[in-house]
Amino acid sequence: MEGGKTIRQLKKEAMNLKIKGYYNMRKAELVEAISKRKMELAKTAQELKSMKIHQLRSFAKRLGLKLSRGNTKNDLVNMISEVLSTWKGGKKETKRVVNISSVNSSSSQVIHKEAKGISSQANLPSSYNKDKLVGLEVNPTWVYFYWDFSRKTEEILKKHAPLVLRVYDVTYVNFNGANAHRTFELELDVNERKYYVNVPSPDANYIAELGYKDGERFIALIRSNLISTPPASPKISQMEVWMNLKTRQKFSEISVSKEMIHVEKLVGASSFSPSKVVSGGGSFIWMREGGQK
Repeated sequence: MEGGKTIRQLKKEAMNLKIKGYYNMRKAELVEAISKRKMELAKTAQELKSMKIHQLRSFAKRLGLKLSRGNTKNDLVNMISEVLSTWKGGKKETKRVVNISSVNSSSSQVIHKEAKGISSQANLPSSYNKDKLVGLEVNPTWVYFYWDFSRKTEEILKKHAPLVLRVYDVTYVNFNGANAHRTFELELDVNERKYYVNVPSPDANYIAELGYKDGERFIALIRSNLISTPPASPKISQMEVWMNLKTRQKFSEISVSKEMIHVEKLVGASSFSPSKVVSGGGSFIWMREGGQK
């Protein structure tokens, strides 16, 4: 009956039977190896009832059966016997043979009943009642902020709406609240809990504060972490790492600058009438009032 199977089916069966080198075998070799392995296993199966449970489990694994901790000795004997009976009858193995849920049906029914009581939906709280402002860099020119308020802070903001989000450019600055390079301000609804901000400079550091306005004065209530946006272009490294192929040793050295210097050309002339020149030298042209050269 093995000869009626395709070589792909035979290889899969040989893999389950743990036959070494099955992948490189031809069809005739696979049929012979599988028949030989089944005969060996069938001889062992005659002693199933006299085996201990750990021996049965090991034997079942050799057959490619999936086991669970709840399998008893009788379960293992029945499972192995059923597989061997399919071999003797020349039938293909079915899902019922490999799937052991039917053998241990009582335990699976209990698990199924318990699973019905578990809700598939988990409702997260709308607020954790903590003052927190977190900033995350998205790309070189966008930053994402999300925040939460304590009940006390929320009451203060409701009395002083709108909510104000201030963003500070603090690149290379030890920020003290008043020494930022640039300051940006946004007015938001008090019920907002997240916001994307378009920042002007890549490869820069930003800090944000949430608060409200008292006239022209900004009252900060929460400060964020430091956010560093990535650069918009690759950085030029001045240190190169090399390897000596003979000695296999690495060494480094300062590289020659690869920066492209932009050269601007001056507008000028090689000769002109001296009477029209106010002053100058070289190839520069100076302009008279009224646009005359």
